[in-house]
Amino acid sequence: MKSYTLRKSKKILIAVYQLWRRKKKRLLPAQISEIQNDLRTLQEEIGKKNRDGANYIAHKCIDYGTGILKKSGLEQVRDFIFALLFALVFAFLIRQMWFELYEIPTGSMRPTLKEKDRLIVSKTDFGINIPFTTKHFYFDPSHVLRSGIFVFTVENMDVQDPDTLYFWIFPGKKQFVKRMMGRPGDTVYFYGGLLYAIDSNGKDISDQYQLKDLAKIDHIPFIHFDGDVAVGEPFRSSAGNAYRMAVIHQMNEPVARLTAVGNNRFEGEMLPLPQIHNRNAPPVKNYSDLWGIGNYAIARIVPKEEIRSFADRNGIALEEGKYYLELKHHPDLKHLELARDFRGRIRPQFILNTSIIPLDETHLKALFENIYTGRFVVKNGYAMRYQLGGQKTTATHYLTRFDGVPDGTYEFYYGKGYEIKWGGITKELPPNHPLMRYSVDWVRKLFNYGIDFDRRLAFGPHFETSRYAYFRDGDLYLMGAPIFKKGDPVLEAFGAKEKERQNSANPQNPYQAFIDSGPPLDKNGQLDVEKIRTFGLLIPPKSYLALGDNYAMSGDSRVFGFVPQGNLRGGPSFIFWPPGHRFGIPNQPSYPWLTFSNVFIWVIAFICFGIWYVIHRRHHTLPLKDL
Repeated sequence: MKSYTLRKSKKILIAVYQLWRRKKKRLLPAQISEIQNDLRTLQEEIGKKNRDGANYIAHKCIDYGTGILKKSGLEQVRDFIFALLFALVFAFLIRQMWFELYEIPTGSMRPTLKEKDRLIVSKTDFGINIPFTTKHFYFDPSHVLRSGIFVFTVENMDVQDPDTLYFWIFPGKKQFVKRMMGRPGDTVYFYGGLLYAIDSNGKDISDQYQLKDLAKIDHIPFIHFDGDVAVGEPFRSSAGNAYRMAVIHQMNEPVARLTAVGNNRFEGEMLPLPQIHNRNAPPVKNYSDLWGIGNYAIARIVPKEEIRSFADRNGIALEEGKYYLELKHHPDLKHLELARDFRGRIRPQFILNTSIIPLDETHLKALFENIYTGRFVVKNGYAMRYQLGGQKTTATHYLTRFDGVPDGTYEFYYGKGYEIKWGGITKELPPNHPLMRYSVDWVRKLFNYGIDFDRRLAFGPHFETSRYAYFRDGDLYLMGAPIFKKGDPVLEAFGAKEKERQNSANPQNPYQAFIDSGPPLDKNGQLDVEKIRTFGLLIPPKSYLALGDNYAMSGDSRVFGFVPQGNLRGGPSFIFWPPGHRFGIPNQPSYPWLTFSNVFIWVIAFICFGIWYVIHRRHHTLPLKDL
């Protein structure tokens, strides 16, 4: 017979005592008395610290528990269901109103938050949530800090595939994590990867969106120049089934309409923007002026042979260099064509202005030293974007060949390569790793394909790489780094040629130079408030602008629009996995802790814990009632 410790005997006493209390109304008086006497004796032996005596009675009490006090099958099922329901309700309430453990599924918030990061998300940062709704018992908008990270549900938002399962069973809506880059009433303008902004009173608040700790995190006002496109008025063209009308959506708002009116003639017009444009400011007439779109270009690296015909048509003398940086920029409502888009639809679309810059060895090495990519998987010599556990979702002939690279999961950030180990732990690659070798062709592959890893996006005159170029204070930035610095002879020559092309262009076919227009400041170096009001993006009431830190890979407000106030659930407060330099508090302004919502929920939690503790002690402290 197994010998029990006093502690084990006490657990047996309490367990059998609970069964006896529940079943004694269905027992005979003699049985009640016998079990009560044995339980009382066991309690006395435990009190005397008589291990042998307690052990003997404990075994006898176990026989009661497996005999006349044993739960029936129906009782066991009932208790299990009640316990499960209580645990689920308790867990859901905690997740909805207090805190939640969260795993990052995508790279939209890199480098702040990466795939497989695990966080503690506080649900009390902004208010008190009403569970399972997009409402709050209490909400304080002043606690939603500019440049802070926040979590929101996508319920009732225009998001693809919004559904998910909680605990693998219960249907619900996904929650997104983004950075808050626009509060209600703010007007924001994009230049140089930075946001310049005013609040509803016209006060300059740019410093709140240009924090020193976020210096390496840039933002761009669009993903594609034509955003999301809705088509209408189908007709039969010489190239096949086509659409006469295309409505351009940016920030999930219709901003422009392109129409084919026949005989290779097109009309483009800006649409009214009552919700996202200051009413007292004149309407925006040029599409590229909207929010600073014209300050940005999309880019790819091409060999000289691929742009020779373009250079000849535009009277551009090619340099000795073998490779060029090709830029597409300044979409124009007067410069349209009927062409097939990436989704295969023939519709009116922009003819983007094109510029080229020669790349010498210094620029190519600077690109390699600052290269960043999305997380990607190499398998059998092919590289594919990391997604859903690294599953291949693109046909092999569209993937990029990474010959000689061992199978594995990798990423680059500012020129450093990393291998991704179990659980998202990163290990820096040694200099002799195949991915770290420098060559021009290797730089081109990583630059052109290193975000989407789909070669189709970098092909043809209508390429859509997720690489962007922009000026900041005279420097030309790529991948968040000044690859061409002010005073660089190549950049100076490029600027001169751009101005010459613009000035000499046919008025019927104008050209818009890609040069540095400068930040939105007046002649005194102060923020040009009127320019911000005229061309900036106005954040509607009770709405928030959500942008990912990784502008090249983030599906955010640029796609699904503004986040309604009711959808805000809370903010991440701690990264607890993986270990490393990002362990701890995320890179964001500190949310205040001593707030009504925080104090209220924590007090309620302590009260609930106190009630449970009192009840628990009452049922687990000797002497027990009725013995």
